[in-house]
Amino acid sequence: MSEMLTSDFARRLLPARPADAHKGSFGKVLVIAGSLHYPGAAALACGGAARVGAGLVTLGASRSMLGVAGRMPEVTLLPLAEGDWGAVGPNALEELGKHMEGYAALLIGPGLGTGDATKEFVQRLFGLDKPRARARVGFFAAPSGDPATGEPKLLALPPTVLDADALNILAAIDDWHERLPKGRFVLTPHPGEMRRLLKLDEMPGDAASAASTAAASWGQVVVLKGATTVVASPDGRTLVHDGANPALATAGTGDVLAGVIAGLLAQGLAPADAAALGVYLHAAAGARVRDELGDAGTLASDLLIELPRAIKALKS
Repeated sequence: MSEMLTSDFARRLLPARPADAHKGSFGKVLVIAGSLHYPGAAALACGGAARVGAGLVTLGASRSMLGVAGRMPEVTLLPLAEGDWGAVGPNALEELGKHMEGYAALLIGPGLGTGDATKEFVQRLFGLDKPRARARVGFFAAPSGDPATGEPKLLALPPTVLDADALNILAAIDDWHERLPKGRFVLTPHPGEMRRLLKLDEMPGDAASAASTAAASWGQVVVLKGATTVVASPDGRTLVHDGANPALATAGTGDVLAGVIAGLLAQGLAPADAAALGVYLHAAAGARVRDELGDAGTLASDLLIELPRAIKALKS
């Protein structure tokens, strides 16, 4: 049974903003995104996380990509080892192992690319590079290992948003959903990515039913994006937001949404709540952009300044 995602529902999910808070009160987000061809995706995702109130946002990307201009000056940087030129490679796991502690949310995928080295990085990050019986489910193994036992040293990942190329890489692994820890991920596919994840030639006609079935089967929250967006939880709850808006039909708006959800995860919201509030705020910001600029010629970056205004309006 689906419910409509309303302002009253979203308002109840807003995280507290106490007057005596500091940046550590609102969580740290690590965004692993971008490549030389798609640096803007990383900037938009980081902007989305920052503009919904995350205390600190770090961009983890290849050293070449970090030299590309366009990111917010407030975003800190984590240079990662390259595989292919300008793309993150498997050796990046060593840097992640040194710096992951303290991050309350992870986002991976926007503009990341799907080259062989990046695929290996994603597979190793989620323990999908080994036969199923040996998979390190929900962890990645730091290369240094444990000197006492000789076993790989395991680091747990925080609640994680999987978007864009991370989803495309997972879609090529037959049993990926059986090997990820349940209830730790928010997947944000558009219909094409959803079709690939489901290994279908075309999407079923009932988007809400498809998202709900997938969420239950995978044990993860699914945000199926579209003119009408569906937020489906593994427990069967399905929220529908009818936010049809041609101003959002432009490149990069999905990257902003992924960042928004990650920013809300960092503030302590459960995955389903972060997804629902994120979808609502993203659509509300889009409506404000449309009302101000019209429904043509808008840019994904126009959403960023409207996100805090959408939060302010929701509180009133």
